[in-house]
Amino acid sequence: MPSNWIRVLALAAVVGYLTLPTASVIAASKNDPAAEYRLGPQDKISIKVYEWRPARDEVYEWAAFKAEHTVDSGGFLSLPLVGQVVARGVTTTELAQDIGERLQQRMGLAESPDITVELIQFRPFYVTGAVEKPGEYPFRPGLTVLKAYAIAGGKPRSSMGLVRLEREAITTRGELDAYDLEAQTLQIRLARLRAELGNASEIGWPVELKSRIDTGPLSRVAEQERLVFDTRNEAYRTQRTALEQLLSYLDAEVQSLQKQVEVHKIEADSVKTESELVAGLYKKGLAVASRKLALERGVAQVDGDRLRLESSLMRARQEVSKTKISLIDLQAKRSSDISSEMQKSQGRLEELQSRSETARNLLFETENLAPQLLASQEKAEDLQPRFKIMRGGETLTISGIVEATSIEPGDTLVVEAPARRSVSKSLDPDASTASSAAQALADRLR
Repeated sequence: MPSNWIRVLALAAVVGYLTLPTASVIAASKNDPAAEYRLGPQDKISIKVYEWRPARDEVYEWAAFKAEHTVDSGGFLSLPLVGQVVARGVTTTELAQDIGERLQQRMGLAESPDITVELIQFRPFYVTGAVEKPGEYPFRPGLTVLKAYAIAGGKPRSSMGLVRLEREAITTRGELDAYDLEAQTLQIRLARLRAELGNASEIGWPVELKSRIDTGPLSRVAEQERLVFDTRNEAYRTQRTALEQLLSYLDAEVQSLQKQVEVHKIEADSVKTESELVAGLYKKGLAVASRKLALERGVAQVDGDRLRLESSLMRARQEVSKTKISLIDLQAKRSSDISSEMQKSQGRLEELQSRSETARNLLFETENLAPQLLASQEKAEDLQPRFKIMRGGETLTISGIVEATSIEPGDTLVVEAPARRSVSKSLDPDASTASSAAQALADRLR
């Protein structure tokens, strides 16, 4: 046989082997129903491009396409050398033909290269509603409504609701204990703040907490508040004492300066009188000029000393005013800080009381109404859920046998719980408050 024919047969065998479908691949044969599968967003495909090159007598694989590609949300594929290709609503065979034609035109090839498009992962499907584990799941061929329902865990178990209620009850009891402890701590703090605001020497503890403060768990809290009380009082007394001592010193200085001004005034009057007498004698020629000039300089010096004394007196009086203002500010700031802290503590205490009331109501629902509610739910265990499929913007209602209804990639299976009796009818009809609380509890269980 000629060597050219041998090469042709070998090439045909290689191409035929490369295009054989594997177990995980949707074959592109017209006789295979899977070949009619239409691609859509989130489908993952693998593309392989082969070209026969006679000059080198070999089959060449285009490495640029050797990767996984995902159909985007718009239904397109972005491929090298080709650009954007429509993938939504086409089969793998149609997509391979489109890519081959585009490559032939773009690259100026005599013939279209061999294209293999393999579907390696279907787009997911979704389950929502009354199931144990709603969410997104990978699609598999032959999937039905019943299988999808089983994959999502089936209907929620009432026992899980009971476990959740028990866990909620434990959590709520812990929250109530924490609220109670914080509320009592705030009451102790408010007692300390009232004692500070009233300048009391000791803290008057609340009567209802006296036993717990003396021997109970609040003794440490009370001891800390007493330490804060003593420390802040001591700091306030120290600052106030320092300001009062400064004020006393400044008052004494003012009094001293006032006496100095009075004495200086007597001295100034004496010097001025003497200066006037010498000036009269000088006019009569009975006194020398140097004597007259010396007395005039003395008068000027006395006036300067008087001005300095009066300035010192004014500064001392200003310091007295500042010190008095500092005393007032110290008291005002202390009262303002204590009042602000009391307001915050009182607001937090009221918030805790509101939260405690809500937690007690929830605990009542959980411990007293849950058993009756779960008993009424168990009577509806034999009822079957209703199924709907959302596909391409349409809603398909399923009736009859669900085993025969197929799920397609991208579908959303909606599971609706069977209708239950009103919880208020299963409980005491006269207890309207309990009925509404039980209905709210039912909503929490769903």
